[in-house]
Amino acid sequence: MNLYDIPAELPFLDCLAAGVLAQFRDRPPEALSRATILLPTRRSARGLRDAFLAASGDAALLLPRMRALAGLSTEDADELALPSLLDLPPAVPALTRQAVLTSLVIRLPPRHGGPSTPEQAWALAAELARIFDEIALEEKDTALLAKASPAEFGEAWLGRLEALVPDSQATHWQITTTFLRGVATAWAGWLEGEGLLDIGLRRVLALREQTRAWQEAPPRDPVIAAGIGVGGTIPAAVELLRVLAGAPQGAVLLHGIDRETAGPLWEAIAASAPHPFSSQARLLAALGATPRQVRRWPGCSGAAGPVPEARPALLEMALRPPEGMQPWTVPAAARWAPGLAGLQALVAPDAQAEAAAIAMLLREALERPGARAALITPDRDLARRVSADLLRHGIRADDSAGQPLAQTPTGVFLRLLARTVAEDFAPVPLLALAKHPLAAAGMPRAEFLSAVRLLERRVLRGPRPQGGLEGLAALIAALPDGPGKADLLALHAALAASLGDFAHPGRVARPPADLLAAHLAAAEALATTPEQPGGLRLYAAQEGEVLAGHMADLAPALSHLAPIDPAAWPALFEASLEGIATRQVRLHEAAHPRVEILGLLEARLLAFDRVVLGALDEGVWPLATDPGPWMSRPMRAQFGLPEPEARIGRVCMDFFLFACAAKEAVLSRAARRGGSPTVAARWLTRLETFLAGQGLALAGSEAARWAAALDQPATVTPVGRPAPCPPAALRPREIAVTEVADLLADPYAFYARRVLRLRALDPLDADVGALDYGIIVHAALSGFIRRIARAPGGWPGEDQALADWGEAAAEALAAQGPRPSLAAFWRPRLARIGAFVVRLEAEMRQGGGIAASVTEVEARFDLPRPRGVVALKARADRIDRLGDGSLQVLDYKTGRVPGLPELQDGRAPQLPLEAALAEAGAFAGLPAAPVAALVYWKLSGGEVPGESHPMLTGAEEVAELAALSLDRLGRLLDRFLLGDAPFAARPHPARAARGGDYDHLARFAEWADAEGEE
Repeated sequence: MNLYDIPAELPFLDCLAAGVLAQFRDRPPEALSRATILLPTRRSARGLRDAFLAASGDAALLLPRMRALAGLSTEDADELALPSLLDLPPAVPALTRQAVLTSLVIRLPPRHGGPSTPEQAWALAAELARIFDEIALEEKDTALLAKASPAEFGEAWLGRLEALVPDSQATHWQITTTFLRGVATAWAGWLEGEGLLDIGLRRVLALREQTRAWQEAPPRDPVIAAGIGVGGTIPAAVELLRVLAGAPQGAVLLHGIDRETAGPLWEAIAASAPHPFSSQARLLAALGATPRQVRRWPGCSGAAGPVPEARPALLEMALRPPEGMQPWTVPAAARWAPGLAGLQALVAPDAQAEAAAIAMLLREALERPGARAALITPDRDLARRVSADLLRHGIRADDSAGQPLAQTPTGVFLRLLARTVAEDFAPVPLLALAKHPLAAAGMPRAEFLSAVRLLERRVLRGPRPQGGLEGLAALIAALPDGPGKADLLALHAALAASLGDFAHPGRVARPPADLLAAHLAAAEALATTPEQPGGLRLYAAQEGEVLAGHMADLAPALSHLAPIDPAAWPALFEASLEGIATRQVRLHEAAHPRVEILGLLEARLLAFDRVVLGALDEGVWPLATDPGPWMSRPMRAQFGLPEPEARIGRVCMDFFLFACAAKEAVLSRAARRGGSPTVAARWLTRLETFLAGQGLALAGSEAARWAAALDQPATVTPVGRPAPCPPAALRPREIAVTEVADLLADPYAFYARRVLRLRALDPLDADVGALDYGIIVHAALSGFIRRIARAPGGWPGEDQALADWGEAAAEALAAQGPRPSLAAFWRPRLARIGAFVVRLEAEMRQGGGIAASVTEVEARFDLPRPRGVVALKARADRIDRLGDGSLQVLDYKTGRVPGLPELQDGRAPQLPLEAALAEAGAFAGLPAAPVAALVYWKLSGGEVPGESHPMLTGAEEVAELAALSLDRLGRLLDRFLLGDAPFAARPHPARAARGGDYDHLARFAEWADAEGEE
């Protein structure tokens, strides 16, 4: 048999090219072009092309035909170009299969493990499609596979399903198997009716046709299958390789077989699924060959690769099955030490640190002229992190997996559109959609974005508005006329016109195909600008082409699904994008030619100068062995499917070969991922354990320390406590009584608000918070007092007072705009507050205790000081004129009520200062009079709806406290508003500053930590 091998330490493609060229050295140039080389992937075919060009030097070549076989997609099968393939029915489109299987899977009730939503059914259908492919690809019965009818093939293996789950198995598996039989029967019937073949079955039949063709007429020109069995081979491909190895012009070229040390253990290796050579051992057994029959490829003669020959031997010993571990007990450090040359271990504290360190290693490799470096990992998260970190070094890496379609700009735009409509135009998804670069709604992009920003500031900040575009229209209409309102009305009209019917999906079930059509129509309209139609903007660039093709295939596929609730459409649409990737390489952003990020399949057979094997953690590399939702491990074994552990053996072989693919190999892992501790991959653990027994160890990489040093300055000098000192002309000459406590506790906050004029925006989609509640309660009380003041004697009676309160509360809620969530939250609390207020007012007004009340009354008082005059302003919640002519100053609190000590020591100066202004006659329409009481009302609306807290009573006591507070205020104004004192941030640790809106501006966390504050 024509079986060959290239040792793991040699560059596979270079040796392959050298051997092929040697065979054709004495033949005409066109003879080489008639040869065929079958390879695992298209990327390895491109690598072999480069190897041919490098081996030929300056000579012109007609290259052989190079085809990918191991992926075995429908296109790969069609590349075989056999006339008999035309007799086979076409394969069902992948998305159509997914949709039809989804319509079948969704019938399984959730109580029996079935899906509860369409997107769950879509995911289960994907798993079911993998099972069907695996059944076809792993089928060993040649006679069965010769039947081209999908119904006959389905009936043959359906019979095996009958015996899968005996009565002793769990009820869950019995139900699952019964349902699986029904789905498989329906699927086979559907295929038969449509005249189609399942994808996996057609791939296998294509291989069988090629095998039969070569059996009847062996190839007249050389055909070489190179590296096909590295990751395991399906039975149909094994049969093809067997015929090819026996053909005069055929050859099968393996990679990295250890014929010397592994030979005696070959049977144990073949029986050990997780062993790296297990798949090749089984392949040789299926070919009827032994390792001794495998010859070295002619292109390896005299070749000396950059990788030490001892490295494969070291790794093979570390990965041996239990039957071959006796040498572990024999110390032989001198024998194994040469294999450590070029091997390093990298252990980073977390995934981001690992990515930064790997980026450093790849960047460092480029210092050597012509050197090529690669990250090989199955972890897509790590690949994306490294790709982003490489940009920091000015390197755009070629990521073989590309970018998931759902994460491309257009994919994100479509997902945001679906989510925005499904969430009834909630502020966060609406703004995310509107601020996307593709959104324009037919307007010039700059005008559209300006209107969106205005909408955010004036409409969407605060509690969530009423749902839908109608809620936005009501809020915009409620705005006062003025600059910007016309822009908002134009923006709303543009959005409504663009989204059309898609903005009103309703609650009635609709066909998914109709939802997709409406979705795409709305997306194109929303992406339209005056200069360019939305379709051209949506489907521009390479990712747009992939998206357009996917949408074109998805539309007819979704016609097979039953109508769904429109609310389920976003999740189903996102699920339909899973597994689709696109490569985004633009002319002005070309990938670096010497840096690559590869998955396990794409990296096979390639060689580099430095390779990093990333994410060597259990559960990542290798992945957890999950048999899937449709068959348990015993069921798979009974059915004849390979055990899940066989996948571990395949990726272990990848680990073995990749570690030998470069002179410098770095084995990388992270101590924590997602905040959880990790366990090193079993192969790394075995290698470290074996080396420890020999008194050896892997060299540690310094890359993690280097990466950390990039963001760690030599010395850390925290910023000091800010204390701006503006000139006198910029210092305000007026102050409100509510600002005095802030000026005392946090002068910097006063400076930011009054001098810099900075105001914090309300959060988006805010909870109904204390500020809204306080505004509503104050407005309701003010309206209530005005209403009862119109009654004779100032009190209308309890029943009428309750009615007056209801009107005032409704008016206060309406003043907040059309926000149903806010009204629903506060209405019962306001009712409880009303009952409390009416009772308290009745008590206070008995016997003429209160002669009159004024609310929301304003005052302005010029306070003369030696350096100038400062205006003191106030807006009192309420002032009552009592029966004896004195005044009572009352303040409403919906939160914490200050205590008397806080009034006395100046931490809560509002009420004493309002008393001083009232005594001076500064309140409009309120003659000067002594103040006899300072009172707080706490109004929570909870189980205890309200409480009255008299702080101070007696005109003399109040007057004394008012005079003291006014004197303290004067000295404070002398320092800050009339003097040159700096506005330091939080100068008094014992005084709690209100709010904290400006702490980030003051960088409080930085200097407070340096000063030891909390």
